[in-house]
Amino acid sequence: MAIQPTHNSRRILLPVRQWFILFSLAAAFFLNLVPLGDLVGVPDWVALVLAFWCVREPLAIGMGVGFVFGLLMDVGLGAAMGQHALAYVVLAYLANSVARRVLWFPAWQQALHVLPL
Repeated sequence: MAIQPTHNSRRILLPVRQWFILFSLAAAFFLNLVPLGDLVGVPDWVALVLAFWCVREPLAIGMGVGFVFGLLMDVGLGAAMGQHALAYVVLAYLANSVARRVLWFPAWQQALHVLPL
């Protein structure tokens, strides 16, 4: 288990490569397209991964990426055009707004900060 940087930590997070971020978002996109019926408790994988990357890399991932993946989800699921796009843009905005403060906390407190999103 990796130790997260905290206010008393001197560890610096290195930037993540863009191909890895896009690969994880694409994998989440394809996981969302898997037909599971009305199975309870299955998360929106794209929203989960988008929130993670917006908190972890707020300068690299933002509302534009959320909008593009939202439109792809709308097309892939046959939803009303813009439904997922709006939700992902709002999620990316809120995740970017708490990104600077969330990384100061331990992992369980980070989860509590991101849970309402």
